[in-house]
Amino acid sequence: ERTAVVVSAMSGVTDVLIQLVELAAVQDSSYLAKLQSLKERHLDTVTGLHLPATRQQSLAETISSDFSEIEEVLRGAWITRVASERTKEFVSGHGELWSAQLLHAYLERCGHSSAWLDARQVLVVEPDSKTIAVDWQLSQEKLQIWQKDHEADFVVITGYIASTHNGVATTLKRNGSDLSASIFAALLEAD
Repeated sequence: ERTAVVVSAMSGVTDVLIQLVELAAVQDSSYLAKLQSLKERHLDTVTGLHLPATRQQSLAETISSDFSEIEEVLRGAWITRVASERTKEFVSGHGELWSAQLLHAYLERCGHSSAWLDARQVLVVEPDSKTIAVDWQLSQEKLQIWQKDHEADFVVITGYIASTHNGVATTLKRNGSDLSASIFAALLEAD
């Protein structure tokens, strides 16, 4: 049987990412040190997985690149003095991206057949102020296409994040990883 695993961010990461946007928007330069600390935490985790050297370097480069992009977005919040909901959702969803890639790499290191899925590629939702509406049909179609190209015993899926019909990154709001698990269980017709 194949196993799907929906992951959340590491403990406290989502809160810190949201805080970074808010600090940048009020021009509190402490956001830079907090961002660096968060980056080091993830890079230390990569090192702690004892991956093959090329895999470790590749994963570290991917995570470092994400942090560079986040730093640019935060600089925009600093300049504009705006912590928009869209910016918060884009930045806060990265914790799940990193967790999924870390678990995927660890499973492969342990000799398992694994793939990881960025839920934004398949999960289409329309958010409003307090909840989201899943486009079940479109999400199912996108997931089936993704599955054709990704045969593996384990599929590690990002919780919490999704995309709108326009392809804009969004979240499933607080505790969204739990909701993601339910959504993907339904889409995968899991036991």
